[in-house]
Amino acid sequence: MRIRYREELMAEAVVDDKGRILIPAPLRKQCRIKEGMVVSFERKDGDLILKPLRKKRTSLRELRGIHPKRTGEPRWATPEEIKSIWE
Repeated sequence: MRIRYREELMAEAVVDDKGRILIPAPLRKQCRIKEGMVVSFERKDGDLILKPLRKKRTSLRELRGIHPKRTGEPRWATPEEIKSIWE
């Protein structure tokens, strides 16, 4: 399997008996792929393309209009409730 990054050949990897490949550390660092990150695979023109899936950032425009609901005065914990937390 050849691994390409921005159309240059960067590294080669061997597929093990369980179908796993090891992405070389310099390439992981360059592509900001971290342990536990989900990646997607695409087939395009006979090539296998691996892409890291990044969480979509929430824009300020999307956050506009989100306000916490106020229900009046806050309810303070009683001394008994506070004591039960520390026991």
